[in-house]
Formats: sequence, C-alpha cells, structure tokens
Amino acid sequence: MENSEEIYKAKVERMETVAAGKEPDRVPIGIATTYFPAKYAGVSYENMFYDNNKYIEVGVKFLRDFDWDAVSFHRSFESLILGLALAGYDADLAIGVAVNSVLGGGASHDILADVYSSNPGREVGANIESQWVLEKPVMNADEYDLLIEKPFDFLMETVVPRAYKNLANKSSPAAVGALLKMGQEVAKFPGFLMDFVGKMKEEAWLPYYYALTPNPLDLIGAFLRDFDTLSLDLYRMPEKVKKACEALAPVLTAVGKLTGKISLDVTGSRRVFCPIWYNTYLSPDKFKEFHFPYIKQIVNGLIEAEFTPLMSFQGRSDHLLEILKELPAGKVIMWFDKTDLVKAREVLGDKYCLAGGMPSSLLIGGTPEKVRQYTEELINNLKGNGSFIVSSEFNGMGDAKVENVKAMTETVRKLGNY
Repeated sequence: MENSEEIYKAKVERMETVAAGKEPDRVPIGIATTYFPAKYAGVSYENMFYDNNKYIEVGVKFLRDFDWDAVSFHRSFESLILGLALAGYDADLAIGVAVNSVLGGGASHDILADVYSSNPGREVGANIESQWVLEKPVMNADEYDLLIEKPFDFLMETVVPRAYKNLANKSSPAAVGALLKMGQEVAKFPGFLMDFVGKMKEEAWLPYYYALTPNPLDLIGAFLRDFDTLSLDLYRMPEKVKKACEALAPVLTAVGKLTGKISLDVTGSRRVFCPIWYNTYLSPDKFKEFHFPYIKQIVNGLIEAEFTPLMSFQGRSDHLLEILKELPAGKVIMWFDKTDLVKAREVLGDKYCLAGGMPSSLLIGGTPEKVRQYTEELINNLKGNGSFIVSSEFNGMGDAKVENVKAMTETVRKLGNY
C-alpha cells in the first residue's frame, strides 16, 4: 500500500504532466471549493471561514474521504488591496498581508471592515456563501493619473481609507488598533500555514493552487471602480485605463512570482491562480485592446520564472477562444467556467491543457445517475483529444449533494485511466 508521500509525489507528477499538455496515467480531478468540504463535514460556513482549527479539521476529513488530485479551499480576498498598497514599502510584509484573508481566514474582514465582502455569520447567515459586491467605486474617474503616476502612494493614501472603514481616519484609535490587530494576525500566519500544510500533506494533499495574482483590468474593476463603471471608462477614457493597466502589470507579475515561490517551497505546486473575471462582458476587440495584452504579460512572466499559470476564465469565454490560441501551448492550464470544453477543444486544438466541464448545477440539483452519465460522456469526449482536468466552476459547488460528488469522483476514477 502506498504511503502519503508516494501518493503525493504521484499527484505532483500527474498534474505536471497534464499541465504540459501530455497524457498522464489518468485524468486528474482539480477543484477549488470553499464550502462543500464544510457541508460534507457538518461544519457551518461561518466556522470554515473564521475558525482555523475547524478549517484544518474540515480539510483533513475531506481529503481523507475524497482524495482528489488537487483541491483548494481558500477563503476570500479582502486584505489584497492593503497588501498591494504596501508592496512599494516591504515586499514580504505586503505578501503576508495580501494573502492573509485568502489563506488565513475571516479575521481580516472583521479587523479592517472592508467595503467589498459580506461573509458567513457576519453580514449574511452562517450557512450563506460569502458575497463580493463593491457598492460604489473607491477610486474616482479623475484619479486615474494618480494611480498611473504613483500607484503605491495612491493606493495607501486614497484607496485604503475608502476601502476599509476602520482605516478611514488613519490617525484615529480605531485605525491604529486595526493595524495593530492586523499585525498580530500576520504574525500568526507563518505558524498557521506550516501547521495547515503539514496536516494536509499527511493526507497526501496537493493544492490546485496556493499562489495567486489578479490582472490589471480585473483589479481595477473588482477593487477600485466596479465593473459597471469601468465599462464606461473604456469608452470615456480608454487611454487612461490602458496606462493604468501598464502601470499595474509588472507589480502584479511580481506578486505572482512571490506567491508562486511560497507555494512551490511549501506545497510543491507550481500553479499560480490567475483569475479572469471581465472576459464575459467584453467583445473580442475590447478584450484584445484592454484585457489580453496585460494578461499575456503576466502569464509570460510567470512562465519565464517556471511557474504554471492556472488561468481561470470565469463566466463565458466562447467568443474569445480564437484569441486564446496566442497563449503558449503546454505552458498554461485554461480552466473554463461555463464554456463548453468540447467546443474549446475544437477551437484550441489538443496542445493545451483544459480544465472544467463539470457544471455545479448538476452536482447541486442532479441525481447520482445523471452525474455518472454526464461524467462518462465528458471523459469519453475529452480524454483522447489532449490533456484535461475534471473541474467545476470556480468555488461554485458549495451546496452540492454529497452523493453526487461521490458519483463524479468514482466515475473519474473508474473511467479516467489512459
């Protein structure tokens, strides 16, 4: 019987092989899901978000029972902008702050009182998934030049007080107290990280990703302007938007490399999560003008540093598939949300690793028999035509039926061998 170290090494090899566009020993399962492991373990979403002991407990139970090839159950992104604002001051501190809410839990949300998210057990019910809504821009239309000329100063002096209610007046007791509390959380983080990773690796855990970097246009839309407002900016001030993206791209490339190194050192994974949110709403021409050049810059920078960009194309990307052929084959994973993987394979060819194919709606509302039939068709359609990873939409299967997730897992194990 294989021990956890041997199983772990086999998973690393399998994921490295498939990412290179080659056939592994079998089709892997790689999924990001914050909430399903909590549901499976009988733990509230609130506890999954805020109690790190419960977080570890949930992860161990899930890994032991499902043993996927790669899985990530991260939390949220509230502290990212504060970390980015610190990047011009201290890179290590900046990364520690930026990833604290992603890996370290909901404490950042409570301490900083961000304007972005509504979390389980706080603004929404204990078993309601977190919501991300920027109700109004924290950067004004006439402030692009400030972002372009001095991005770190602008983020710290202007955006941070607007994005975090407890930092609105940086000399106030509330702000000083929040920063001290945040410092305490960041100081705890390395110990928690090593404890978490150690216990997970005992269960042969390999993360789908443990490093991340956004791209410029999505960062502006999700964290600074909101996407509706940004849509107008593309027409009203296109050159300023592009210059802002040019200013942010090298910074975000560096974030990807720094978090990628941490991930590689700690977990053995080379994948860097590159979420792409705004693709659904852009025409091919607008995508090529405002979005894709900076995505490519980041992706190429990560590849040069020997990382694997895990490109999460959320929403629909059917209209962009021809453009994506400009990405280097065998060097990226294209993880599609709602795009038909069979169509994607027809357009992109067999040299790219594709991920996706399993709709969360089926796992949530279907039956085990329907899940088995769908999974069998998915494998039959894709296994012999290039490498692929069975996955669901990003963080979309929280309320899935346990019996359906088991049916998917068993079918992949049964039929996925090459």
